[in-house]
Amino acid sequence: MSKQRSVDQRHRQYAKSIRVAATLLDGPRTFAEILDRSYSYLRPLGLFKMTERQARDQMASMRERLKKLIEYGWIVREGERYVLTSPGREEVNKRLSQLGETGVSIRKFLQPQTVSKVTLGVHLGLAALKLPAGLISGSVGLLNDATDTLLDGLSSLLVYFGIRFDKERAINVVLVILMLATGFLTLYEAGRRFFIPFKPEADWFAFLAAILSAVVSLTLYVYQRYVGLRSGIMALITQSVDSRNHVIVAASVTAGLVALLLRFPVLDTLVGLGVTLLILKSAVELAVQTVRSLGEEEIDLSRFEFGIAAQYGKFRQAQLRDWMLYLVARQGIGTRAELVARSGRALDFDRIPAVRAMGLAQGQPQATEIIEQSLAELFQHGWLAEEERLSVTDAGRKHLGQWI
Repeated sequence: MSKQRSVDQRHRQYAKSIRVAATLLDGPRTFAEILDRSYSYLRPLGLFKMTERQARDQMASMRERLKKLIEYGWIVREGERYVLTSPGREEVNKRLSQLGETGVSIRKFLQPQTVSKVTLGVHLGLAALKLPAGLISGSVGLLNDATDTLLDGLSSLLVYFGIRFDKERAINVVLVILMLATGFLTLYEAGRRFFIPFKPEADWFAFLAAILSAVVSLTLYVYQRYVGLRSGIMALITQSVDSRNHVIVAASVTAGLVALLLRFPVLDTLVGLGVTLLILKSAVELAVQTVRSLGEEEIDLSRFEFGIAAQYGKFRQAQLRDWMLYLVARQGIGTRAELVARSGRALDFDRIPAVRAMGLAQGQPQATEIIEQSLAELFQHGWLAEEERLSVTDAGRKHLGQWI
């Protein structure tokens, strides 16, 4: 175990050395510039500021790291600047090449056609698990869910070819129709169970199928929704709605199976009916959106954003805003143009070698928009004043607190 920890520590130290050396890839830099570039790796995550103590610790750590890099022969110091040597450049480029290969794999995984292939495989696998479990147990909810999963497999094929042949809108119409058809069929089956007595049985296989379905469907929902929003393909978002429904269905089915163990089988039938109504509700909502899109009305994809994404966006916005205030308070930036330019450089994530190598700068917030919004908030809150030069107000200094 100690040997493994030692190996892990060496890997971490190597990664830190590469990250620092990579800041010199585009040319010689001073200590302050290296420090700023090194911290820029955290900015795509929305982390722009640090406390004074953190800043001191980072400076001490950076000085030690630069000494190590000089010992390795990766960098040399020329006056106030540090320069990357040939061996250092070779090490950095080797690592960036590896990251580039990783980036290619990530981008391929985030391609809409890849999502369709993965979705098809997942649905066929889940159907192969849930159908036998539903037939053995007789659970209405599980049988309905299994039927819907099979149809989802067909939907995945349609989405794949729709994306490939640029027919996403037509395929989305088909998906909504299939969802409506599934809802009405499962409604009929659930209603029939009220009049045709049947005693389902709960067993470990049914529980396993329901729980595994919930976990897999939740993962698929996040994957489909993220790529759908990223690519602007409504068909993938429609599929993500269905995957989200499967999560709720699986939870409901599990509740129904528990009810069977408690000798309350009618709850399983009620669960099946609830599942049906959920499918129909989602189908109707998507049908409305689809009809609007057919009328050339632009669909507002923001309504499909993850709830946590909105909260995270606010967090990033607040971090940038406070960092801009910090720049004025502690680094002497006195003009609006200078502040905007400095913030723009901080949001240019393509300047980060690792991000550039992996091709992951896409999807980051629009620099101009987020900077202007942050600047507006600083003035609205009364934290920043502008006469001949920018200045931080007393309220602004109180807001910054430990950051200054």
